[in-house]
Amino acid sequence: MSIFTIKMIACVTMILDHIKYAIPSTENFVTMYLGRISFPLFAFLITEGYIHTSNLKKYYERLIIFGIISQIPFMLFRSLVGEWKMLNIMFTLLLGLLSITTYDKIKKKYISIPICILIITLGEILNVDYGWFGVYLVFIIYIFRNKKIILPFAYIILLILMFYQIGMLKWSKMYITYFICYFIPIIFMLLYNGKKGKKIKYFFYVFYPIHMIILYLISFI
Repeated sequence: MSIFTIKMIACVTMILDHIKYAIPSTENFVTMYLGRISFPLFAFLITEGYIHTSNLKKYYERLIIFGIISQIPFMLFRSLVGEWKMLNIMFTLLLGLLSITTYDKIKKKYISIPICILIITLGEILNVDYGWFGVYLVFIIYIFRNKKIILPFAYIILLILMFYQIGMLKWSKMYITYFICYFIPIIFMLLYNGKKGKKIKYFFYVFYPIHMIILYLISFI
């Protein structure tokens, strides 16, 4: 499974997740649950982008620029559900990238790890999309990227912590289904073949704000 394939799955499932807010009649099993697949894949793509980028500075610049560009479309879209006072996913991924850069560049782990914890906490303070969970997810995917057996277990522990925080750690069919759908991205990560596939470098950066504007406008029809 190439980067291109994973990116397409992430974008399609993001649309499935978002469309129900603009068109409530589309809320069903698919849009409620399969949308959970999206963000973990974007977190994975950030780690791969970091590993393979030829210019880390420009990588940061892209996330910052498109984070700023996407903020108003994001706030308009989130206003459909009354939760617009937050920063969009670009800033979540930016903090995730900062955490793994810090971990990688500062060799003394007794210094880098506390800084990484502060960066993860900053995700919650700044109220980025997915909060501390989103930033931490990027971090653990990078840390355990070469440990295919440990990664799923580390991810499950993170999911349990997140579900506990938001009060979703309950034994019911709905919550178990949510948990399973959140776990599915790990399968795609493990199937990654190390290849880029078709090159669409700026696709997600442009797709993200545009799809939110379109859905926001559709909500008025």
